[in-house]
Amino acid sequence: MIKRLQQRFIVIMIIIATILLGILFVSIPILESNLARSNASNALNVILDKPEEILSPRDNPSSLTYSAFYVNHVGTITRYYSMQYSRSQLEQIYREIQSDYYGESDFMLENSHLYYNYSKSAAGTWYAIESSMEDELYTDSLFRTCMLMYVVSLVIVSIMTIYLSKWIIKPTEFAWNQQKQFIADASHELKTPLTVILTNAELLNKTETSSTSQKKYISNILTESHQMKTLITHLLDLARIDRGIPKENFIPVDISGLVTDESLVMEVELFERGHLLETSVDEKLFVKGDLSKLREVIDILLDNAGKYAYDGTAIKMSLSKQYSSNILLSVSNKGDKLSDKELRDIFTRFYRTDSSRSHNGSYGLGLSIAKEIINQHGGMIWAECTDDEIIFKVKLPMLCSHRE
Repeated sequence: MIKRLQQRFIVIMIIIATILLGILFVSIPILESNLARSNASNALNVILDKPEEILSPRDNPSSLTYSAFYVNHVGTITRYYSMQYSRSQLEQIYREIQSDYYGESDFMLENSHLYYNYSKSAAGTWYAIESSMEDELYTDSLFRTCMLMYVVSLVIVSIMTIYLSKWIIKPTEFAWNQQKQFIADASHELKTPLTVILTNAELLNKTETSSTSQKKYISNILTESHQMKTLITHLLDLARIDRGIPKENFIPVDISGLVTDESLVMEVELFERGHLLETSVDEKLFVKGDLSKLREVIDILLDNAGKYAYDGTAIKMSLSKQYSSNILLSVSNKGDKLSDKELRDIFTRFYRTDSSRSHNGSYGLGLSIAKEIINQHGGMIWAECTDDEIIFKVKLPMLCSHRE
């Protein structure tokens, strides 16, 4: 699908470039030709105003470029001024002008390569002519140059489009591959508990199963069902967050009280995992946000720390004012060092530092959910790493009306 999308993009861009560049490079010689005809027409009008005065002197440069002749009412040339054409040639030009129906071909004689114009009076008509050969040669040369530039430009644009398509499609391809990986992983994770549930259900269905075994099978079913529920809940959370948090949910939140309350709730769970929770919370700090979503972020960070902290080590959480406009929430734990790339990718949806499937309940969704929530609150979330400590930090704008 990604390849087809890339190919479609390339084809569309090349078609657009072909049309636009074609219009550009074709219009240049056309515009230049029209400009040359306009300039010639203006010059011939000047000659027609005073043909005798301008063309009579043999030393006048105009006499080398322009010619004029006068035709009486019976169609006979009575006067002419030309250093380029004889009377017979001018008569032939006059007949060609008549066959041109006086300007239907834009006052240009294609066969003779001449511009012409005329000025009628009661007694007869003055005609002025000028060679168009030089302009035609220039226009032809310009057209060939433009066509060459058109082909070269089209080749360059095509090459750039191919490289650009790879750059543009890269995020889509990355997301697509991540999604495919997640679907495969989620399918495996769902398949495993479903297999356990079905196996235990079949064992429960046997009449000779003892009550002790029944309790064991029921416990297995409940455990696997809870894992399935966790995965589905995360997927639903992502879908809801992608739609955006409703504005009416944003209210003043006592973030100090919220962090304190959640630390008390999570302290017991973390203690059962073998970790002490150490907290340091500045009082009376407020933010504007969705109370339930901010609580979810705190739970995600503490749960993540509990999963990946070394056994028997403490988890630290602090909340403080940063400068005068932000609050800073920090959660740290002792754990394996992460590379700079892992610190960036850890918030990517469906990403996990360990590609092998573990049974710690992690699906690579928690931190991406937290990141999206914080983004929609106008804040920032990032991770830092020292030799043996991983620190997750959240920065949120402090509510103005509750600043000290």
